[in-house]
Amino acid sequence: MNNEEINTAINNIKEALQYPELFENISTSERWLSGITGSYLLFKGLTNLFDHPIIALAGASAGAGLLYRGISGYCPLKDLQAQRENRIPDEILMTQETYFADDLG
Repeated sequence: MNNEEINTAINNIKEALQYPELFENISTSERWLSGITGSYLLFKGLTNLFDHPIIALAGASAGAGLLYRGISGYCPLKDLQAQRENRIPDEILMTQETYFADDLG
C-alpha cells in the first residue's frame, strides 16, 4: 500500500464517521450481535490456527467479516439486496385480457 491509498482509506473513514446515516444499513441490535459473534469467531479461529488450520481460517475470515459489519454498521449483502428490490425491470410485459360473456338466457 502506498501513501495515496492509505490517505484515501482514512478520508473514507472520516466521511463515514461524519455522515453515518449514509453508510449504515443495519440496526443497533444487529451491530451488537455481529460485533460480539465476529469477535468470538475471530478469536477462536486465531487460537485454533495450528490445530485445525483450514477450519480456523474459515472461522477467522467469517469472524472478521462479522466484526467489520458490527463496527461499521454497513452490510454489503444487505445493500445488494436493497438494490435488487428497488431495481426497475428492464422491460415491461404487456398483458391483454379477454372476457367472454355467456348469453344463455
